[in-house]
Amino acid sequence: MHRPALFLLMSVLVLSPQTWAADLSVTNAWVRATPPGKLMTAAYATLQNTSNETLVVTGVTSDVTEYTSVHETLIDRDRATMRPVQQLTLNAGERTDLAPGGTHIMLMKLSEPLTDAQSIDICFTLENNKSVCNEFSVTKHHASMKHH
Repeated sequence: MHRPALFLLMSVLVLSPQTWAADLSVTNAWVRATPPGKLMTAAYATLQNTSNETLVVTGVTSDVTEYTSVHETLIDRDRATMRPVQQLTLNAGERTDLAPGGTHIMLMKLSEPLTDAQSIDICFTLENNKSVCNEFSVTKHHASMKHH
């Protein structure tokens, strides 16, 4: 292959929206500190699709847990229940909040308790097999915290 053609091909691959997972912006990321003796907690953030195409989050992972998943809180007859969410779809430009009392990330079977002022990484797996990892601050209390 000629050098100019190779350069053009590499430029297209590098600059293509499908090759960059950075099209998913993660902000306001935080995790609730675990109460004494508990090895499960929840994480919250704002997700923004900054691309011109639909992004689908198919999973979440963290090195500090045995099991991590997206859950949603449902209210039925004044009773809150949670259920796993298989995927989150974000249309071009769409923003969604992972928040207490709504859709959130469950961190289960933690390797150790999470304490105030600590931070952990949580990675979002996209349908195109790319991952977006972000640092989440651990805190006992957060300004947006409601009951979960």
